[in-house]
Amino acid sequence: MNIGYLIPLVCFWHTITTEISKHKDAPMTNNIVGFIHCVSFIIHYNYSYNLDYAVHISLGFYIYDLLYIFSCLYRKLIKDEVKRHAPFIMHHIAGMYVLNSTLTGESQEHILPAYNILERSNIMLYVSYYLHKQYSQYSHLNTLSNFIQLLSYSYFRLIQLSLYIYNNRGPFFKFKFITQFLIIAIYCMGVVWSHRLLKKNMANYNTLIAARSKKYSSDG
Repeated sequence: MNIGYLIPLVCFWHTITTEISKHKDAPMTNNIVGFIHCVSFIIHYNYSYNLDYAVHISLGFYIYDLLYIFSCLYRKLIKDEVKRHAPFIMHHIAGMYVLNSTLTGESQEHILPAYNILERSNIMLYVSYYLHKQYSQYSHLNTLSNFIQLLSYSYFRLIQLSLYIYNNRGPFFKFKFITQFLIIAIYCMGVVWSHRLLKKNMANYNTLIAARSKKYSSDG
């Protein structure tokens, strides 16, 4: 880790958050900042622009977001709040360790493409959340965004990532045990979240069918 990169980047994420929070509430601000981080890494990675710096962009974001989460928990240490934030805390810590391992000897060549797949899977999460919050009155739009989110997220997390790990199983098994474990843990988180998205879409489908049946009944 390069402190010369990290300190300015943590300050950068704090500044961005502060400026956006002047116009949006805290959940929407976090969503927008998360989207900016996601797109920033993808652009850096795909244009091969200083990949060490791209890694530090994510490390700085995770450090800032962890500090923000802990400050929220400190202000209101409620069981439900701790439970709600726990997956994000575990995700950030795992992500930080795996990313840092690319700076300390493990293969950037094999870890960063997988991380790029993860970030691409997150794009529709941010878009869908934005649509739900800003255009909640458009139920069909939000149902469609949930469906696209399910397809996009599951494709990258379950298909693309599975194929990538399988095709690079040789290098994968040469990583340290903790790195292997955390990569598998992040993969499992993707499976769990895909299942949650599937359940949400099934509920949306049932709601649409019920609404359509009710409409036909009233018309009849």
